[in-house]
Amino acid sequence: MAPSLPRLLASARGRLLMFNLLVMALTLTVSAVAIVGFHHAGKIQEQAQAQTLAEMNGSMALARDTANVATAAVRLSQVVGALEYQSESARLKQTQLALQGSLRGLAAAPLAQRDPALVARLTDRSTRLQQSVSRLLLLGHQRHMQRNQMLSALYQDQSTLHHIIEIAVRQPPSPLPPELAIELNRLLTLAIQIPAPQAVTEQIDRVMANWPAPPPDALMAEKMAQFQHTAARLTPLAADLAQSDLAIAFYTYQIKALVAMLNDDINHYVQNVAAASAQRTHQNHQELSSAIGFISVIALLALVITGFAGLYIYRNLGSHLTAIAGAMTRLAKGERDVSVPALQRRDELGDLARAFNVFARNTASLEHTSRLLKEKSTQLETTFLAMRDGFALFDNTGHLVVWNPQYPLLLGLDEHMLHRGQHYRALLQCVGPASDHPWDAALAGLARRCPAPQEVRLNDGRVIELRFSPLPDRGMVNVVLERTERKALEQALVHSQKMKAVGQLTGGLAHDFNNLLAVIIGSLELAQQQPLEAQTAARISRSLKAAERGAQLTQRLLAFSRKQSLRPQAIDVALLVENLHELLQHALPDGLALRVEADPSLWPVWIDANQLENALLNLVMNARDAMEGRGGEILIRLTNQQVARTGGRVQAMVALEVEDSGCGMSEEVRAQVFEPFFTTKGVGQGSGLGLSMVYGFIRQSGGRVQIESRPGQGTRVRLQLPRAPDAAAPPAPVADERNSPPDDRLILVLEDEEDVRQTLCEQLHQLGYLTLACSNGEQALALLAQTPDISLMISDLRLPGESGAEVVRRARARHPSLATLLVSGQDPRQPGDGTPPDGVLLRKPYTQRQLAAALRLAWQAH
Repeated sequence: MAPSLPRLLASARGRLLMFNLLVMALTLTVSAVAIVGFHHAGKIQEQAQAQTLAEMNGSMALARDTANVATAAVRLSQVVGALEYQSESARLKQTQLALQGSLRGLAAAPLAQRDPALVARLTDRSTRLQQSVSRLLLLGHQRHMQRNQMLSALYQDQSTLHHIIEIAVRQPPSPLPPELAIELNRLLTLAIQIPAPQAVTEQIDRVMANWPAPPPDALMAEKMAQFQHTAARLTPLAADLAQSDLAIAFYTYQIKALVAMLNDDINHYVQNVAAASAQRTHQNHQELSSAIGFISVIALLALVITGFAGLYIYRNLGSHLTAIAGAMTRLAKGERDVSVPALQRRDELGDLARAFNVFARNTASLEHTSRLLKEKSTQLETTFLAMRDGFALFDNTGHLVVWNPQYPLLLGLDEHMLHRGQHYRALLQCVGPASDHPWDAALAGLARRCPAPQEVRLNDGRVIELRFSPLPDRGMVNVVLERTERKALEQALVHSQKMKAVGQLTGGLAHDFNNLLAVIIGSLELAQQQPLEAQTAARISRSLKAAERGAQLTQRLLAFSRKQSLRPQAIDVALLVENLHELLQHALPDGLALRVEADPSLWPVWIDANQLENALLNLVMNARDAMEGRGGEILIRLTNQQVARTGGRVQAMVALEVEDSGCGMSEEVRAQVFEPFFTTKGVGQGSGLGLSMVYGFIRQSGGRVQIESRPGQGTRVRLQLPRAPDAAAPPAPVADERNSPPDDRLILVLEDEEDVRQTLCEQLHQLGYLTLACSNGEQALALLAQTPDISLMISDLRLPGESGAEVVRRARARHPSLATLLVSGQDPRQPGDGTPPDGVLLRKPYTQRQLAAALRLAWQAH
């Protein structure tokens, strides 16, 4: 036992143990001194606090009871009813008793013995206050009795007056004038309602001066005498009541004054309490300061002893520990030549230094390998986690080994649905039906060749691509790629190319067909103007109507191909829908209502009003057909929208929605509704051009068309129309028939189709004009140069070689006085047309009347 003690003291543990024991002893000493001192100071503080609180509570209770006496006295002076008077009287007596108890407690307090004059003043004023309160109670009782007598007399007079009025009604004539009875009844009612009726009773006396003499009727005379006698008592009773009110007011004021003086005395007492409390606090502070000083001396002494002991421990142990820690830190940072001190020590620090040398040698040998392994692992982990594609590894038995975060996201699964060791068939059940799935073929035999990449459509509509790669003796890798957006873009591209091809085909056919219709309609109109037999005239009329229907069909084809001629202008869509509401409602069957919801601050749109009316009518009729046999309503909704367009541009548009609750449509049908001649209606019930025309017209106008529909849940068609610019161009002028040019003017006709050219010339001749005709631009410019009498040139917009618009520009540059008229079977705003912004356009096919109106517009525009 003896030899082990020196070894313990020589070791680092022994030195630290001795230091800890010293610190603990000093800490216990300082703590004991502090506890004793603070306990003594706390007891003194508690005694002073209890005494101060008792004295303060006594003064506050006296102030409260004094205020309660004043409040109860004031309320007693204001009561009128008997029950309220009894309640307030009892409350005032209770507050008196409480005030007496508080005063006795204050007089017995130790602080009150120091100032007997203050206690005497409080007692004297409290006695006077109680006397005033007793007098107030007596006066209140007296006033209550007087008020009851007054009310009894008033009610008796009012009852007698009512009896007099009843006798007068039964036995007219009445000796009492009606106005006098009404005035007396009003004054009696007023005197009953107010607490101080003296002024009213005086007014009753003045009114009673006009009291009539007793009538011969004995009963009436008795009642009138009774009323007069009772009324004479009102004024003395009111005077007594007023005198009592005055006395009550006096004593109430006296009570308030005594309460104010008592409050001053109480405040003085509270100041004495505060001064005594401050004195006791100062004494406690001095005693506490002495205790703190003593504790500080003991603590400082302990701090000095602890400091010297700690300095010894630091110099003996801490410096070596710091050196060893620094060497380990440098080794951790990558330094190779690190020297460790204290190798010769025979304590724990020496053992630590020698063990550290061994550790440094082992670390140096492993560092290079660890660094290379970490670099490879980091690269693989970063690549694995940063992949945008899903990646998963399956073992030879088809169980999941590892996967990256994108893998469950692309499969439409939550992360918690995957776990290590999960079989691929369980994973297939989470994704969807496992029949005919490429994973079956991939995992059925890993020795065979894996299938080619396959696209799979998930239940949520997304499309993914699955790729499989076998690993030699390690299972298989499955890579999942997101293909939804690419698939949608491919479908949109195919649909756009198909629609573009169909549009070009229909546009070209419509243009050529318009030329044929122009010849047919023009020739038929020329034939109509000749004297014909009735049967021949009827046949020509039928042919002309059929040709006009053909012209309407070509306009639909041009609308789909976006080549129709439009006249856009700024219009109020809400006003347009309102004007069409009655027409649309008449077109709907009974039981089917039409409702319109419009934003009150709707923007104007820039569009062709006539074509928009046709489009809206088409959509409402489609909604009607979809709701055939069902009740309900068709909703037209108009709202402002900010629409994101391509390139990140945001465009202000107005949305026109037509919503029904009809049969709806499937996804396959919705994908084909804009194709021309596609219809779901029966034979002869639809042409299949309605929605195609709407689609082409809206896209040609710079808008968009969207359809939302599900089978059995109705359909919503949304037209997004461009907002009109702030400074919109005014509508085109209307030709004024009164300003028609002379009929003998010379017109140059430029048309490449011979039949169209010949028919147009005949129509102009029929209108009284002279014509020159040519088939290309060079001929037209030559004729203009040779014939200065030409006042107007009519040109087809589409010509072989140079376009009609370019020929018109060149002609007007050489001949500024020349008026021009362009003719076209489709929209002039096509690439390469270059229509002048101020040119007048006549659409094919046209009637002779439309031709004449266009000529007048051309001369007016020029």
